[in-house]
Amino acid sequence: MARFRWIWAILATIAALGLLVAFVRTNDAAFTVYKRLKAKDQYVYEEVRPSLVTQDPATFLSIKTPADVMAYRDTLTHLVYGADGLRRAEIPIPADEDSSILNVVRQFSGVAEAHRFALEVRPGLYSYIYLMVPARPMPQRGLIYHHGFAGSFPQRQDLIEAALKKGLTVIVMDQLAYGENVGQAPCDFPADGTCHANLQFDLTKLKTPLAIHVEPVRVAIDLLNQRGISDVTVVGFSAGSGTIVLTAALDERIRTSIAVAGTLPYYLREGQDAPIGVADYAPLRDAMSLMDLYILGASGEGRVQTHLFNRYDRCCFRNVKGLLYEPVISDRLKELDLGGQFQIRIDESHAHHGISKWGIAMIFELMGLQE
Repeated sequence: MARFRWIWAILATIAALGLLVAFVRTNDAAFTVYKRLKAKDQYVYEEVRPSLVTQDPATFLSIKTPADVMAYRDTLTHLVYGADGLRRAEIPIPADEDSSILNVVRQFSGVAEAHRFALEVRPGLYSYIYLMVPARPMPQRGLIYHHGFAGSFPQRQDLIEAALKKGLTVIVMDQLAYGENVGQAPCDFPADGTCHANLQFDLTKLKTPLAIHVEPVRVAIDLLNQRGISDVTVVGFSAGSGTIVLTAALDERIRTSIAVAGTLPYYLREGQDAPIGVADYAPLRDAMSLMDLYILGASGEGRVQTHLFNRYDRCCFRNVKGLLYEPVISDRLKELDLGGQFQIRIDESHAHHGISKWGIAMIFELMGLQE
């Protein structure tokens, strides 16, 4: 009997440990404490590395005058679209048939109407965008959500449904290579028929590769404009942040741009903050800094760009490093006197790579739609 009591005691201990692990993993406060205790040093979450603090962010910012804003935006336009700087956007094709993701979208709470559109980003290669309309659309207000790597936008069902509940017309999309999107294209360099370029990591093998990333967002704006929606907010999560930062720098129709857990100036990046996708495209890095892109994305009357970071993010873009460059961007915008605002928000409510309830509430607050 004593032996059986020991067995039951061991099983009970294992069960208790399992319940403890489950609690820590599912409770935001407990998981945050766990991640902080597990950190290898104070520079993971608690403090910014001194070598980063001592660097002057202003040295990475080249835009100094209103003329510079125009010149850099012109440079960016030609970098994205080629020598003539002209958009080559195809008309999006209605594509409601044979879409498992659209079937999921139509089950979201608050969706009165949902459609899928196919955009031919290169000959024979398609990127898909999804339009959702609530029963009572808010006049002139729309939201575009761009998801990041290793997943698809239905993972942000909570944000999407909250936006629909507020009456926002919503357009959502995935990174190229995720969801229903293509992931490779025949190489332009070399154009030998055997090379295929990854649309995230082999951009230098393609002609005007940035266009295939920004055009889905710009076409989404076109679709909203066609519905009488002129006040456009764009939210990018993780790698999607890089795409919306680039698009906001290019397209002044974006009134509010919010980059969540996915962008930092090059000098502040550590570990998994390493630039990938559009942020790692060498010709872009050579032409201007990400700090310059932030200025372009925020400048203009009534425009605002916000970077939202999860301080205790288990993945990347954590800590409070964003606060180091916030005043430099904000002050430069004031000096330019072109209108526009820039700000940083830090989410301390969880330790996940995602958008929390606090983050969703902050997005709507930034849009002026808080409860």
